[in-house]
Amino acid sequence: MSPDARHAAVRVEDAPGADFSAFDPSVALDAVVSCDAREIVARTAAGLPPYLALEALAQACGLHLRRRHDFAIRSFLASVSDLVHDPGLGRSPLTIHATLVAETSAGAAYNVVTDDTRVCRMVMGHTPLASPDTFFRQRFEALCTRS
Repeated sequence: MSPDARHAAVRVEDAPGADFSAFDPSVALDAVVSCDAREIVARTAAGLPPYLALEALAQACGLHLRRRHDFAIRSFLASVSDLVHDPGLGRSPLTIHATLVAETSAGAAYNVVTDDTRVCRMVMGHTPLASPDTFFRQRFEALCTRS
């Protein structure tokens, strides 16, 4: 069995009977605690499955990047590195600190640290929009009021 196949098998075994059909990314982040030009601090609720906790890490970076560009871009996760697999990720609430470390005209790199010292790097891609995205602006503002 190749290393990639073993890794995939472990992931499936870590989530026996998991039902990903109920994947609702709108519940990944619970609040935006603070946000400035270089960093966003966000919080999750307790009891997230690991895949939604990972989604929350990416959403924090995406919301920060969208806000930096006044919501006039579409952002998307391009890659994640250095994240150690933890089947318990999300059981307890997470405080996410996503710090912008580099940005180009097509993407941005973030160092992401949680309150329990998990660390990873996320690279977000982005493309311009014809007009600002009011959906994500309203989502960002609503999450800011929950802090």
